[in-house]
Amino acid sequence: MRHIFIMNPAAGKGKAGKVFLPKIIETAKRMGIDYEIHRTMAPGDAGKFVKNRCKAREAGLEKEEFRFYACGGDGTLNEVVNGAFGYDLVEIAMIPAGTGNDFPRSFGLLKNFEDIEKQILGAGRPVDLIRYEALVPNPANASLSYDPDNLFESDPEPVAGYCANMFNIGLDCNVADLVSRIKEHPFVPGPLAYGLGVGIVLGKKEGVNLEIRLDNGEFFNGDLMLVAIGNGSYCGGGFKGVPLSKVDDGMIDVSIVGNISRRTFLSLLGKYRKGTHLEDPSVNRFLTYRKCRSLTIRSSDALKLCTDGEVSMAVEITFEIIPGGMKFSVPQGCE
Repeated sequence: MRHIFIMNPAAGKGKAGKVFLPKIIETAKRMGIDYEIHRTMAPGDAGKFVKNRCKAREAGLEKEEFRFYACGGDGTLNEVVNGAFGYDLVEIAMIPAGTGNDFPRSFGLLKNFEDIEKQILGAGRPVDLIRYEALVPNPANASLSYDPDNLFESDPEPVAGYCANMFNIGLDCNVADLVSRIKEHPFVPGPLAYGLGVGIVLGKKEGVNLEIRLDNGEFFNGDLMLVAIGNGSYCGGGFKGVPLSKVDDGMIDVSIVGNISRRTFLSLLGKYRKGTHLEDPSVNRFLTYRKCRSLTIRSSDALKLCTDGEVSMAVEITFEIIPGGMKFSVPQGCE
C-alpha cells in the first residue's frame, strides 16, 4: 500500500505543516512505509490530485493500493472523498488539522486520529456517503452576493457531489459561513470563533423558509431555524447536533428545528453540544428528528448550503444515502 499524505497548508492556521508534517516524516521513515506528501496549492487541488492518481492507476500507470490521508479539516476530507469516489483499491483517512475536524469524532477520541503511528496501523472499513444534487445559480461557482430575484434569468444548473459528514441549512450554516471569516484572525482559536459566530448570528435571527419532503412522503414547510442532514453526528467543532446518526447504518438523519426564540435556543445550547437535547421532552414542541434514505429540500429564494463546512448557494437539493460509499481507514484503538 502507498500512503499519500495530502497537506492543506491553509487549514487550522497552518497546523498541518507546523504540527503534523514533522510527525508524519519521522513516523513514516521509522516504520519503513511507502509514502509521499502532496501539498495543496488552492481550493479544489486535493480533489483533482486524488482523481488524477486514481485515473493513472486505472490506466495501468500505477499498481499499488492507495490510502489518501486528508491532512486538514472536513473540507479537505470532502475534496479527497469526491476525488476518490468510484475508484477501487482506495482507502481514505483523515488527520484532523483543521478547525472543526467533525467527521472523525463519530469514531471516538480525536487523539487517536492525531497519532500518526495509529493512523498507519489503521484498518479500512466501509462507511456511508450522502450524494447530493443541487440546483445552483449559473455559473456553478457564482458568489454568495448575487440577486436572488434574478436567479432564474439564467437557467440554474445541477451540481452533484458527495458528503462524508453533514449538511447544514439555516443557523448552523450561517455560523459556519461567518466563522470562516472570524477564524482568519490570528488571535481567535476555532472554538471561540464558533461561539462568536453563534452570538452574532443569533443577534440577527435569520431563519429560512423551506419545503422538505422525505422518501416516506412526510412533508414539512415553513419558517425554520435550522436543518441538519447527517451521516456523522457532529458539526461546528464538536456540537453533536445529530446524535442518533451512525456512519454505516445506510440511513440519513434529519433534524428540523422550528423558528424558536433566542432564549429557547440558548437554554438548550449546552445539551445541543453534548448531543443530549433529544432527551429533553420540551424539544418535541419545535424539533423533528427523522431517519430516511432520501429527501428533497426546496426554497423559493436562494439559500446557503453548508457541505462538510464549505458554503455554497442553492434553491433545490436532493439527498440520497450511498451505503458503503467509501472505505475509511480508522486508526488503531478507535471504535
